Amino acid sequence: MLVPLKTLLEDAKQHRYAVGSFNTPNLETLRAVVQAAEAMGTPVTLNHASAHNNIIPVEEIAPLMLKYARESKVPMSVHIDHGKDEIFVHKAIQLGFTSIMYDCSDKSFEENVRLLKEFVDLVHPLGITVEAELGNMILSAADGGDPNKKKEDYYTDPDKAAEFCDRTGVDCLAITFGTEHGIGENPQMLDIERLKEIHAKVGDRAALVMHGGSGTPEEEIEKAVLGGIRKINYFSAIDVAATEAIKVEIEKAEGKPVHYADLTYIATEMLREKCIEAIKMFNSVKI
Repeated sequence: MLVPLKTLLEDAKQHRYAVGSFNTPNLETLRAVVQAAEAMGTPVTLNHASAHNNIIPVEEIAPLMLKYARESKVPMSVHIDHGKDEIFVHKAIQLGFTSIMYDCSDKSFEENVRLLKEFVDLVHPLGITVEAELGNMILSAADGGDPNKKKEDYYTDPDKAAEFCDRTGVDCLAITFGTEHGIGENPQMLDIERLKEIHAKVGDRAALVMHGGSGTPEEEIEKAVLGGIRKINYFSAIDVAATEAIKVEIEKAEGKPVHYADLTYIATEMLREKCIEAIKMFNSVKI
């Protein structure tokens, strides 16, 4: 069932859990996420990240994402993750995405506000949910980030978050309070007090989103959900797990021919398993 992301976020708020938001840059991952969501009986968001457009163009993956969402047994939204280019996000509108993250976080606060307000005014009448980002998440050192930079320098300011939501009308806001994109060498510890302050000041203006869930311990994720996070983006952990499963299978063959079709099946099964594990974490405090 294809629904707006806003509908999923309202249910997550009512029942105090976080919607799993998973990138699906290929058919194996797309099928695995849908299967996991149906097995758990819980809604999810299917993402296409603009960074994955080199793997598969949005024009090719969008019809598949929409087909699987419409035919699924549980509610699903189809979402653009980190759309930074104006042409790209407008293309997503035309393709039928029910929610779009227009990420202008690398711009000044005032420019971020201006661009998001214009975008909200454009797409809200179309029933599209809008996500923005305030604060900047750094890459883990393993993924090319600068190990000398302090994460705290990029954290979201609670007062600015409230002002941003007031002035733009966005439906959800990705905030920075300790996570990194990718999987770092050390477990990511979150600034839960900052999260609680942001949540208190933003209130019902927008749902709060956490990116970079893969390197975060389960107990920290639970604290984040209790602290007000209503959507968690999660990809690297499941993607890497599929690679490890394939590697094991190739090693088991001891030099004998290995069918690629068999590897895609093994990858899908591992992706599904890891996706289920993530959904359980995000729903661990559901009431």
